[in-house]
Amino acid sequence: MFMRFVTTRINKKSQKPEGVFAAAYYLLDSAALDSNEWERLRDLLIWFNKNLPHPSARFSAKRAILWFKSSAEESMRPIWELVHFLRLHGYHVEVHKCRHLANISYEDRYQVAAYPSEQDRKTAVQ
Repeated sequence: MFMRFVTTRINKKSQKPEGVFAAAYYLLDSAALDSNEWERLRDLLIWFNKNLPHPSARFSAKRAILWFKSSAEESMRPIWELVHFLRLHGYHVEVHKCRHLANISYEDRYQVAAYPSEQDRKTAVQ
């Protein structure tokens, strides 16, 4: 199963729901956090930057959507912590689930990038 975490805030450029990482960086820069919260959020974002592989510079993700692999437990714990943190600070975070993605253009052990397709088997939004 694949999982995508988005907020209900709409990105002005793409007109799509903003992802949790964009929301987290916005919150980090907002001055709305006390020093302990700021450090915890920064540490979470550093963990993702260090541990999640990045597609090569040749990869063009213009319309591709990144999805976490639910089987990648090492990354699921921190992403749920980030979701909880954002929810505590007033963000509504939706979890989109999909059993099958038809157009995968990038894959590593934690995530995939896929172009939307009618053949995707979305199962739920929480």
